[in-house]
Amino acid sequence: MNPYLIKIPLAIDESFSLRTDISRGFNSQWHYHSEIELIYIIQGTGTGFFGNSIRNIEDDDLILIGSNLPHMLKSDPEVYHSHSERITEALVLHFPPNILTTFLQLPENKKISNLLQQTNLGILLTGNTKVEIIKTLKLLNFAKNSQRLIYLLQILQLIIDEQNHTLLSEAVLKPFFNKNDENRLNRVYHYTLNNFSREIKLKEIADIVYMSPHSFCRYFKSRTKKRYSLFLLEVRISHACKLLSSTDYSIAIISYESGFMNLSNFNRHFKLIVGKTPLEYRKQFHIKH
Repeated sequence: MNPYLIKIPLAIDESFSLRTDISRGFNSQWHYHSEIELIYIIQGTGTGFFGNSIRNIEDDDLILIGSNLPHMLKSDPEVYHSHSERITEALVLHFPPNILTTFLQLPENKKISNLLQQTNLGILLTGNTKVEIIKTLKLLNFAKNSQRLIYLLQILQLIIDEQNHTLLSEAVLKPFFNKNDENRLNRVYHYTLNNFSREIKLKEIADIVYMSPHSFCRYFKSRTKKRYSLFLLEVRISHACKLLSSTDYSIAIISYESGFMNLSNFNRHFKLIVGKTPLEYRKQFHIKH
């Protein structure tokens, strides 16, 4: 599938938008937009797809998404189906990359201008920078007129001052515009998220988008710059990371719940992708066995 283009609505007297989204779980489709997006997840957990990468999302995450970077947020179904009162809440800022064009051409603003051109991989913001940006976002939410632009510039300056950026996507994905094809990758992503805990055969996943296995492999690789087998593996490891950090399940149970039928196979792939063994990863969160 190709990501679909979203048009961000603006008030007549505003050049960028800031809104609070409250819902029963993140359930966006695979999409992109020309605006740069800064999203602060006040509360909500799930999985984020950014370009050709996957990562867990959780309360208090602050994420910068570049212009035209395909992305999607999905809540954990077991969390938001079993807790009827559970909601997600996010503060979402959208602004065009060419905002303040003339102003940004001034020599003093070269770093800000460069930043706006270099966000196409997406950035996870952490530490003191995140804390300061969140404070400024909250002020921006109640600001009026030119004060809004001042707070926006302060946010951009804070991002520039942060030296340790964590990039979200491994590769730049160019959006496609074929409307007849826009649902395919959504089907693949949703089906994978709903079934990764069991074996998914290549023919099975190819059938849901009405392709032969060979055609599907070529299609998926051309759209995501990644093999489907690796994508599925990363979804499983991402789920395992979530369980290791938030439960006291044994590693054997986590391996099985994440779709691995063989514990040694799980340990090997986990170390390859995460860079640590499951036990080493768990120790970061002080969950003992």
